[in-house]
Amino acid sequence: MERNETIDESKTTVVIPTELLDDFKHLAIDMKTTVTALIVESMRLYLQEIKKK
Repeated sequence: MERNETIDESKTTVVIPTELLDDFKHLAIDMKTTVTALIVESMRLYLQEIKKK
C-alpha cells in the first residue's frame, strides 16, 4: 500500500496477546513498515482465503 493512496480509515481498539504483538513489532522493524500496515495486510489476506472457500 502506497502512502499517497486515498483510503477510508477507522480507528479501533483490539486486545492482542503480548507475544503476538511483540512478533509483529519485530517483523515491522525488519520489514521497515508499521505494525498497523502488517495487521491490515494480514486481515486482507485472511479475508481472501475465507472467500475462496
